Order: sequence, then structure tokens, then C-alpha cells
Amino acid sequence: MILTLGALLVLFVTSVLAQDVLINCKADSVTVKWRPVLTWGQKLDPSKARLGSCSPLSSEEDVLLFFVWLHECGFKRLVSHDKVTYTNVLTYGLDHELPPVPVECVYDLLGTDSEKTQNDHVFRIEFMNSDFSGPAPSSMYTVGSRISIKAEVEQLGFEPLQIYLQSCVLATAPELVHASQLHTVISNAGCLIESKEGNSSFLPREKHSEIRFYFQAFKFALGENIFLHCDMAAWDLQSFSTDKKACHYLKEQRVWELLDDPSQSYICRCCYSKKQLCIQKNNLESGLSVQKVIGPFTIVEDAQSNAEDLSWTEGELSGVPVWVLVVIVPLVLLLLAGAIATTYYLCFWRGGRLGYRPSRDLLNKY
Repeated sequence: MILTLGALLVLFVTSVLAQDVLINCKADSVTVKWRPVLTWGQKLDPSKARLGSCSPLSSEEDVLLFFVWLHECGFKRLVSHDKVTYTNVLTYGLDHELPPVPVECVYDLLGTDSEKTQNDHVFRIEFMNSDFSGPAPSSMYTVGSRISIKAEVEQLGFEPLQIYLQSCVLATAPELVHASQLHTVISNAGCLIESKEGNSSFLPREKHSEIRFYFQAFKFALGENIFLHCDMAAWDLQSFSTDKKACHYLKEQRVWELLDDPSQSYICRCCYSKKQLCIQKNNLESGLSVQKVIGPFTIVEDAQSNAEDLSWTEGELSGVPVWVLVVIVPLVLLLLAGAIATTYYLCFWRGGRLGYRPSRDLLNKY
């Protein structure tokens, strides 16, 4: 009887823990809300809580909020068939005052540019040509050229949806944890970071279910395969919020602007700082969302740079670098000029210095 009660108690505790953990997996990050089950009279101490090696972002009403990247905090990655799984644990106290709580995110290994959700909504994202009239003609871009992206959601219903790009990251692998180089293009729930750091912008929407943007190709992983990882989400048409937005930076005005209604650009205020997260603590629902990976594509130097590199390479003779020739050739010319001057001085100057005798010797002779 005691063992039965003990088993029931374990099941109850497990059920409580499961109900007190809310996990929201994104393309390259995870948000976790956790209410640790403490003993009677024990007060929550956020400094004791960890998700892997990371501390909580904040705490409110005994609920801890974590927002972390999947390539940080000690997440482990496991690939099985067509799935990839990221695992970690929530812990409380150095001496394990509470049993660890598992955190898991499971993704499909995406190899196509579209995916159907359980609600019959199809998400697509693709590279476009410069005027967005059709697909990109090539997967190779030169430094300085424009890379155009279009994302859209298609639905089999009547209620309109508005699509957003929550995050987009350039990576040198189809999976972020295997990438040797990463570069953030969009982050913080819709902030187009590249519009501030480089040349990039959202374009006016032609319809709610579509969003377009571009960025300028730069010297990132030149000549290597590059993949674009994006977290796409869609909601019913409604008022904007910090986690439902598309913001880009206007360099001339030095302000962040909300794409869909510039008069409400105050929503973009959390884009000013990379450390400030555009996440509403009381509203972590993500609507319809998918994680997408498109690519590979490559970025190469432009023709002028390639010509300069080629001329430099051709300047190496038999494996001798150009700088060696630059030093040796003038030195040889200088030595040659010295030899000519010395020869002239000894053989020709004042009748020839080799056969020259002082005038007093000539007087004594005669």
C-alpha cells in the first residue's frame, strides 16, 4: 500500500512539473516558462535556476522566463532519420534541490522550400530576382549585389493571415550547430538587423500573406555554400505588438520604422538594443509557425577584385612572391649602376684612370 501511494505521488509530481513548463521552440532559439515546484514555505531564488548553463531572463509571480539560442547553453543535438532533436535540462540549486526537468525541441530536416502545417497552411520562402518578378536566375551572388527574398503563407480557408519573419540567420551549414560561420540578418521577433549594419530593407507589402526584403551580398564565407535559416510565423490580422512586427532601420533618419504602419513605430523600440528582447512575457503564443532553411547559395568577389587577385597571382614567378621581386630588382639595378660608374671612373675619366700618371712624373721623365 505504501509503495502504491509512493508511485501515485511520483506520478502527481511528474504531472505538476509537466504542467508548469511551457516550451516554445523556434528556428534557432527556444523560450521556456517554468514554475519550479518548491516545498512549503520555500521562496523562489532565480539565481539558482539554470537552463543548461544559462540563467533565466526574468522572473514574475514565481514563473521563470528563459530565452536562449539552441547553439548555446549546452544544448545537445541528436539526428535520427528525418528528425533533429535538441535536448537540455532545467535545474534548480547546485545540490539539485529539485529533480532536473527535460527540455526538448524536435525539428524536421527541411530540404525543400515549402511546408504544410497541420492546419493546411503552406509556408514558402525563396530567392527572387531583383524586381521580385520571378525566382532568382542564379544561386551565385557577387559582393555588392542584391539578394532578394520573398516569404509567403498560403491557406485553405477564408480568414486572412499576416506573415512575419521572426528571425533569419546566414550559416555555412544546413544545421546551425554545424556551421563554422553565422551572421544574423533578422532577429528579436522581426528586427531587420542587417538594415542597420549593412544595406537592407523590407519592401512594402503587396498582400498580407506575403513579405519581401533584400540585403546586399557582403564578404561572408566567400565561395562556400551558404544557407538561410528563417523562423516564419503568421497570425490573424490584428494590432501589432513587439513580437508581431516587421521593423527596418532608416539610416538617414536614424530610427527604426514599422513596415506596416510607420505611425506605430514605437513598437520597434526594442530593436535599438541587441540585449533587449522583443518578447511579451504574458503572451508567448507563436500562432502558426515553421522553421525554414533555403540554399545553398554562394557569394563571390566581383570581377574587378578577381582581376586584381589574378594579376597578383600571375606576378608570382616560379613560386617567388611579388614583394621579393620588388625588393631584389631595384637592388640589382642599383648594383649595376654602381658597377658602371666605377668602370667609367677607372677607365675613362681624365683619359682613363688605369693609365693615369701624375704630371710631375712626366716632367721628371723629360
